[in-house]
Amino acid sequence: MNDKQTAAKPTKKISVHDVAREAGVSIGSVSRVLNGGRYTSTDLVARVTSAARKLGYQPDAKAQSLRSGTSRTIGCLVTDITNPLYAACVSAIETRLAADGFMLLLACSHYDAARENELIKLFEARGMDGMIVATVGDGDTPVSQVLGESRVPVVVLDRDFDLDADYVLIDHRAGVASAVKYLAELGHTRIALFTPGMGMRPARERIAGYLEAHKAAKLAVDRKLIRGISNQVHTTYDDMRALLQMGEAPTAVIGMSSRIVSGALRAIHEAGLKVPADISVVSIGSSEATELMWPPMTQVRFDAEAHGRAAAEVLLERLRRIDEPRRKVTLSTQLVVGNSCAAPPVVKKTRR
Repeated sequence: MNDKQTAAKPTKKISVHDVAREAGVSIGSVSRVLNGGRYTSTDLVARVTSAARKLGYQPDAKAQSLRSGTSRTIGCLVTDITNPLYAACVSAIETRLAADGFMLLLACSHYDAARENELIKLFEARGMDGMIVATVGDGDTPVSQVLGESRVPVVVLDRDFDLDADYVLIDHRAGVASAVKYLAELGHTRIALFTPGMGMRPARERIAGYLEAHKAAKLAVDRKLIRGISNQVHTTYDDMRALLQMGEAPTAVIGMSSRIVSGALRAIHEAGLKVPADISVVSIGSSEATELMWPPMTQVRFDAEAHGRAAAEVLLERLRRIDEPRRKVTLSTQLVVGNSCAAPPVVKKTRR
């Protein structure tokens, strides 16, 4: 037996013709079903999909893209996928898009603005049908120009650009305002705020809510208690230590996410203070981010998964109705009271 006889025969690639023959329908009918065309009955869809599944048919994505003029792929850009809030948001985006037959291509900028510009241009060059982006900055920046020149629909996650785009935002202002109001009612007058990204909308809105609530409660504002920090634990730790060494140290802290709050908690613990007896703590984020903390954390909560689903829904709607007016969707926050807040020590003594 020679080599030609012993060599394995190449496996035949299943074609649309094979699916049509197996289903007993025309090639045109198979094409309409597989490409999501109109005028397809329930029976036809069932027969074609059953035949395709039986034969193991895999459509040629490149050929489909050329025929339809779409790639069925969405680009998603975030600053830091290791952030649990972004991870939950992106997971929800991917799940919702997959339900409509879209694939998600994820990229992380690692807080590098130049890399963001390159990735956005790459998304467009690769033929993405749309983009969902959370950038390292907002306002009048180079990335705003790149996004403005994009020829595909863009959904912006929690950023503020002067762009013809759709936006899905979170109401950080009301969330922080509710936390300050709650702490003021407990008797706190020295309330610190830790927030990352001072050049971005979320931080600006948190600070605006902080200032508005202080004004409403007739509390003096000490700007030294507003700390713009990175998403790293050690910077929060250093800032919290510095605040505790002030002549008038804060008696309450509001901090974004578990990573930021955990740095503050470490400094509080090392100073020999207890939560909430000596200092009250409020976290901002999702329920999962602080569920293992003790005591159970009072939290300005927003749903990161709902944020992602809303972004995917807005983009899918834009792809279906490209000429509709642009949308701005704002998701609410909720103050959930745990066991990490109490009246400050001075107030407790006065009440005795």
